[in-house]
Amino acid sequence: MMQLGVSHQTPESLTKDRLKYFMSMGVETVEVRMHSQNASLDEIMNVKNKVEGAGLALHEILLTDLHDSEQITLGGPHREEKIAIFKKFLINLGKAGVRHTTYAWRTGGAAYETHRAETRGCETRRFELDAALSLPNEYERTYSDEDMWRTYEAFVKEVLPIAKEADVRLQLHPNDPPVTNRGVARIFRSVEAFRRGMAIGGDSPYNGALFCAGTFGQMAGPNGRGENIPSAIREFGSKGLIHLVHLRNVDRCLPVFNETFPDNGWLDFTEIAEALADINFEGVIVPDHVPETVDGMSGEAYIFGYLRALIQFAERRKAEIKKSMGD
Repeated sequence: MMQLGVSHQTPESLTKDRLKYFMSMGVETVEVRMHSQNASLDEIMNVKNKVEGAGLALHEILLTDLHDSEQITLGGPHREEKIAIFKKFLINLGKAGVRHTTYAWRTGGAAYETHRAETRGCETRRFELDAALSLPNEYERTYSDEDMWRTYEAFVKEVLPIAKEADVRLQLHPNDPPVTNRGVARIFRSVEAFRRGMAIGGDSPYNGALFCAGTFGQMAGPNGRGENIPSAIREFGSKGLIHLVHLRNVDRCLPVFNETFPDNGWLDFTEIAEALADINFEGVIVPDHVPETVDGMSGEAYIFGYLRALIQFAERRKAEIKKSMGD
């Protein structure tokens, strides 16, 4: 069955009350973020034991300093050192029985959010392409698509064998915003780019996609009217390349968008749930980028409830599909 998860946690945030709150919301699994300096096997085990001791599962640990390292993605002078640390981290995850970690390819940065906006009276993120493109370049030189694809292919060829041996699945997050800016090509800005990226890894489930619906929903798509998100889920999911889905919504695709609650953006989450059911998705879905409610808590709780219902809807569809096939 699909599991409801929660992301963006740290070892320090996993208090007894916080974990009890997750249980009360129906959360089943957790993503934790930590710095590579703290990601020894002992510390990984400490986090795992704390989460599992509260009755939850640990879906993944993400390295805050290396999941999107400029040294690795841009081929800096400390590239080999950083990759060696990342490889050791994968080996430790495998020993600890933590089966997933996420990485990105030079995403976000100063262009991530250009303005603030409101959705249903709650403060939220806004992005305007013209404002992002007016920002100065990030580095003294520029990095082309070819530059970024070259470093990406080298990374996958070097790291994927370690991930397979450790039995740890890599999850690639799309570039957010999904558009080249500040002199750096943000190559994972389309469904077609993900096809190319997954093909570099031989369409291996050990180098899959973190399917961030909100970021895919920002993409302009081949005709400027957005990507076909349910179709992309069916395409990548049917190959076993999706283990985690971030569910947030946006009110439109590029060049301008606001983040919204899941039930009032341009993405139809029931269509997304149907697509997940069609691929017999057994992974994790999590809330992502919750609009800021006055009390700081009710927005997240609202989305937990929404996603719990969405999972029930998808599981019912999966059962109907299975019954129709005579199983």
